[in-house]
Amino acid sequence: MQGAGPLLSVKNLYVKYKSYWYTYHVLDDVSINVKLGEKVGLIGESGAGKTTLLKSILRVLPTQGKITGGEIFYKDVDLLRCSKQRLLEIRRKNVGMIFQDPLAALNPVFTVKDQMLEVLRYANERADMNKSDLINMALDLLRDTLIPDPERVLNSYPFQLSGGMRQRIVIAMALASARELLLADEPTTNIDVTIQAQILKLIGDLVEKKGLSMILVSHALGLVRKMTDRVYVMYGGNIAEEAPTSKLFNEPLHPYMQLLLKTAPKLVESPLTEGIKSIPIDYRNPPTGCVFHPRCPYGDQEVCRKVKPPPIEVEKGRFVRCHLYGSGS
Repeated sequence: MQGAGPLLSVKNLYVKYKSYWYTYHVLDDVSINVKLGEKVGLIGESGAGKTTLLKSILRVLPTQGKITGGEIFYKDVDLLRCSKQRLLEIRRKNVGMIFQDPLAALNPVFTVKDQMLEVLRYANERADMNKSDLINMALDLLRDTLIPDPERVLNSYPFQLSGGMRQRIVIAMALASARELLLADEPTTNIDVTIQAQILKLIGDLVEKKGLSMILVSHALGLVRKMTDRVYVMYGGNIAEEAPTSKLFNEPLHPYMQLLLKTAPKLVESPLTEGIKSIPIDYRNPPTGCVFHPRCPYGDQEVCRKVKPPPIEVEKGRFVRCHLYGSGS
């Protein structure tokens, strides 16, 4: 059940990456919020800034990444200005993250047991908790993710397990600390297509069972449509559109979202689509005006090339950054 106030609020966030030669302006004035019990989708092409946004929330950007402006509030805690101890406490007890690559998220030289117990010790600071308690908790988490023979899996090394099994372990470890919010960053990347839907359904079922809020990043638009209450569409480090899930998929407003749906693979027989013309933006030198205008079928207008569109509320709870919906349109 959704609460009235936001559990998570990101306001006007700016993030850049610096390399030896260049500065990449990856997030540009990004704002999102998640209510208690709400499932939010985050979609867009690869390189849109989705992973950077999730890592910014947990403050786990790589060393070359820097937050240069904005606010991130978890309830009433300012995550960009709170103490390191308070931030670690929120990571331990409130927010968990499923990273894209399960093989990279697991250490190949330690057993699943060693790694899960370490996570559980980190997430549970109880003096009376011994190793036997932790093992039982680990087994319960593995059972929650529908892993068969959890005792054998617990004593295995990651390389001895399939990609789908490793992903379930990563989900189980994220759930150890995700007591309020789960960040799922493309959780089916590098997994056999035959079990991708199973993994996402498992995540959805566990989120419902545990009463969690969730941000789901995925390219599987059909599953995002099924699993979320509200969706943000990202392009070029900007939020192009925000809407309740059903309205977004039934009546997309932004030309980018319209093209995403038009070019998405279909199960029924249909002609091959050409995809969205041109290439995604270069973050070293992003376009002036609307960042999507070089690829937009309506982007040849002067206002599109020169003026960045503000977020326009077309109806309650629905926003779009596009001059087609501005004043006088």
